[in-house]
Amino acid sequence: MDLTLNVVVFQLNSNDKDLITAAAPAQAHDSVRQAWQQAKGQRHFQPSDVTRVHSTWQPADADRDFLAATFPEAEHSHLFERPEGDDWTDALEYAKRVMDEVENIKLRQRSEETFAQAERVGEWLPILHSAAEPLPFSASLPLVEGKLYFGFARVTTTPEGRIGMSHLTRSKFDAMSIEAIEELALEALGNVKSGLNFKVAPDEQLGTLATLERDGPCVASAILLDDFHEKCAEQVGADRLVVGLISPDHILIAGADSGQVEHIRQAVLTSPDTGTELVPSLLLIDADTIEVIAERPR
Repeated sequence: MDLTLNVVVFQLNSNDKDLITAAAPAQAHDSVRQAWQQAKGQRHFQPSDVTRVHSTWQPADADRDFLAATFPEAEHSHLFERPEGDDWTDALEYAKRVMDEVENIKLRQRSEETFAQAERVGEWLPILHSAAEPLPFSASLPLVEGKLYFGFARVTTTPEGRIGMSHLTRSKFDAMSIEAIEELALEALGNVKSGLNFKVAPDEQLGTLATLERDGPCVASAILLDDFHEKCAEQVGADRLVVGLISPDHILIAGADSGQVEHIRQAVLTSPDTGTELVPSLLLIDADTIEVIAERPR
């Protein structure tokens, strides 16, 4: 939000959904009047239709006179007090702190909402994370000791496209029976297998490059599937594979001796993904082993 602008909202006919928004320089003594001139150009309505005027900044004297004369029956409200004099430094800094805190509250609320949604309707998925040792509070099992681990979480995607997760805690995992753990693992692996598909790009000079996609999040967790190596080897025509975990939702695969390896390495090392605990990684995989051979600098 640009606090150097005075954003003015004109509500029509007491309807919370019938709003016209305009803006003018906050320090202008007639910023509300300027916003009104803009608002009139957006659609046809009368001053008598306006039942409330809300502005970011308190109106100056000239604007208070304008409001009283133009909208005598309307309510007036503002978010921040207008400073006395022409120095707006302190007022703008205070307003920014307030708006930052409001945004932080909104982010926390959205996070809590997506967490609660994941708890209610999320599907169990295995979740990869990079660490030097198991996580202290979330269930964490080694895939590559000292490098790559996995746990489990209920995962959902909100209508806005945000990913919500509710991780299985270590205390709950430790209290589970062997049978319950096996049942959870089978469900989570079955879920990640659902909707998987390959996109293959053959290249006579460099060799085949495959992209593994999933109709949903966490495609990188597919490396945990017992037939992952076999399926990928079929796609690229090689037994030894280089697999790039570019992000939790982006995997590239090629033969370890192909000309595509450097392309995948660079995609890993320059990955812009910083939003998860999985560090973009380059893996060497054969029928029996998984090795981390490179990681994007942390």
